[in-house]
Amino acid sequence: MKKINKSTIISQAAEEEILNFHPSLFQILIDNFLLHLLLIILIWTILPLPYLYWQYIQVRSTSYVLTTQRLITKTGVSRKEVNFIELYRVLDIQVERGPLYQLLDFARSCLGKKSLLLGDIRIFSNDYSHSKLFLYTIPNALGVAEKIRKAFNDDKDIKRVFRRD
Repeated sequence: MKKINKSTIISQAAEEEILNFHPSLFQILIDNFLLHLLLIILIWTILPLPYLYWQYIQVRSTSYVLTTQRLITKTGVSRKEVNFIELYRVLDIQVERGPLYQLLDFARSCLGKKSLLLGDIRIFSNDYSHSKLFLYTIPNALGVAEKIRKAFNDDKDIKRVFRRD
């Protein structure tokens, strides 16, 4: 067990940003793929362009900030919404890489490009307002999930939160 003295607690009380990340732009293509394909086939490029542009704006206006104490989600184009999850309340993290993400990585590797390792991250917590938080199409999802896991374990150690199975 780590020995924590008073000066360590005071110095670690200040919140520092660990990671600032966004969802991938491939969410535009992956969400409702069949609808996009149908729109392109039926109406060619007239109607899908404003729709795809609106989705692009929505994805670009979404951001996630991982600090030493919280995970902050910022969403919304005209109506901004900011949500906070205290890291010591996080119970579990799950990463899912669907077949479309894996197919995209395979196609990129065939073209000689670096894999994006896209995935959806699900965070389960005992927070009252956000017991389940979904982060969709995150590049390097396993790496981001590992940083979140390490941050919430460190925060629980600092705050001396008792863990029960």
